[in-house]
Amino acid sequence: MRIHGTSKTKESKYNSTVGLIISIGMLVVALMVFDFSNMPAFGKIFMIFWVFAVCAQIYQSYRNSIFSNKSLHHEVTDHSLKVSGGAKSTAPKQQDGNVSHAMRLRQIEQLYREGLLTTDEYEAKRQDVLDEDWGK
Repeated sequence: MRIHGTSKTKESKYNSTVGLIISIGMLVVALMVFDFSNMPAFGKIFMIFWVFAVCAQIYQSYRNSIFSNKSLHHEVTDHSLKVSGGAKSTAPKQQDGNVSHAMRLRQIEQLYREGLLTTDEYEAKRQDVLDEDWGK
């Protein structure tokens, strides 16, 4: 069985707010603790890039945080993942065309109770049904 497709998600406002607070703390520590006058040239260049990266993180976290009404990401969360390579199912369909997972689970359990499936077969078939997409 193979899962392929795209899944776009966005960080929650509360996670962005925590990231904002941590990033501001990192910037304050860098500016207060390090003595840039005695630092070698490589260290100064590194700190310039590091401060720039932290400022970019602060900007992004602020735009996605609880303090802002605008978000940097405007795409809708998309979970268009598809499963391929699995066995085809001959399960009964509901009127709207979706597979009745509950009905299939009941049928598998009935076959197990009647002794037509071993414990291993029952657990494998049941897990196959549980692993399928129930969203549609």
